[in-house]
Amino acid sequence: MVKVLEQLRNVAFWSLDAIKGGHIRKHCSEIRMVLKAPESDESRLTRENNLDRLLEHAVHTVPFYYAIEKRPYSLQDFPIVEKETIQKKFELFRSEVHLNGYNHEVTTSGSTGKPFKILQNKDKRNRNTADTFFFAQRAGFKLGSRLYYLRLWDKQYKKNRLLTLLQNIAAYSVDDLTEANLAKLVHELEHSSSNKSLLAYTSALNTVSKYVEQQLGRSLHCKFDSIISIAEALNPGVKSRAEKYLGTEVVSRYSNSENGILAQQKVNDGTGNFEINWASYHVELLDLNEDKPARPGETGRIVITDLFNYSMPMIRYDTGDVGVMDYDPEKQAIVFTKVEGRKMDMFTNTKGDYISSHIIHHILQFKGIEQFQFIEEEDGDYTIKLKVSPLYDRNDEGRIRNKYMEYFGEDAIIHVEYVDDIPLLPSGKRKLVINKNKGAIKQSSPQLSPKI
Repeated sequence: MVKVLEQLRNVAFWSLDAIKGGHIRKHCSEIRMVLKAPESDESRLTRENNLDRLLEHAVHTVPFYYAIEKRPYSLQDFPIVEKETIQKKFELFRSEVHLNGYNHEVTTSGSTGKPFKILQNKDKRNRNTADTFFFAQRAGFKLGSRLYYLRLWDKQYKKNRLLTLLQNIAAYSVDDLTEANLAKLVHELEHSSSNKSLLAYTSALNTVSKYVEQQLGRSLHCKFDSIISIAEALNPGVKSRAEKYLGTEVVSRYSNSENGILAQQKVNDGTGNFEINWASYHVELLDLNEDKPARPGETGRIVITDLFNYSMPMIRYDTGDVGVMDYDPEKQAIVFTKVEGRKMDMFTNTKGDYISSHIIHHILQFKGIEQFQFIEEEDGDYTIKLKVSPLYDRNDEGRIRNKYMEYFGEDAIIHVEYVDDIPLLPSGKRKLVINKNKGAIKQSSPQLSPKI
């Protein structure tokens, strides 16, 4: 009976889409074609046409871009914009032909705590739905099956009970993962006969897998079609534990609230590379300090052009994130080899050079550490906050300092502070890296540590 209901949900979804004009199915077909071979002639032509249409729309209907007169329009004629610019000049970024039509509001605070609002037209919403379906399916998800979704279910995203029933979603909020709720989740996972998938913040995935390890001491007696980690970087330790105790390969998804799914890892792919969503976005990787392309294999700023938001075009939008791009000869496409996180969350060493925030995960080689947070206070001064269990050896404190002096510098001052908890952000995420030292970063190319 359960499997029949899942099939009915699948049929109902596509039937409703067909009644409404089949827009999501058409988007899915285009995404599938483009990402099958991103560098093929057909794919390139589709991507170029989508970009040209967006730029033409922007210069004629969006006040912020009225000054761009050169034709034919080139993407390089458009300025790079940041979140703050859009916040301050919100009305100038709105398309005049979409002022009175359907405008879906998306609000995010992210890690900054400052609300950021953008508007999306109906076709953009359909494209995001198609992207979600395509990349979920890419990881193994079956439409209509049970989705265990662990995120912050705040006012913007909270669904009513009827909708969660129709979509077959089991919603667990990351700010309420108590012992009782974790026990309820584990019991449901092991006793449900549904096909099931898990979509979760990385920190929540870590919490669940730790609970299974400590309370059951074995892997779950259930099978997932897919497990996707979202919102936070997936470090090797969390990935390894989750795969061991949840019994399924975990892939990481790179997305943001204001745009959608930007990239995702593939299953059964040992490279760890992220497949970029070239179908829905034009992606650039720019130098950390100058508006010029970063070299292949070099860390740079991730700048995207959203090809389908006509209500509020986001052209050459600096996401605030940094990553590394390179050409994958096997897939014959440019991929992200790394997504580092936000530029504002990178460290500088005592010489003022950038070092990757991924060094924080070396802390997991020390036993008994339940939560951690790294803070760069000022020049050469760092704090490591730790929540520890009785398994932690206080003699490891000196070894921790020595380990991180390898990255920060032999003259670094490293404080180790023990805390009862590292609180969640309003977004439901747990911030692992904080850089308070805004003036220390050199205006030069990053010197990423080869030890990472």
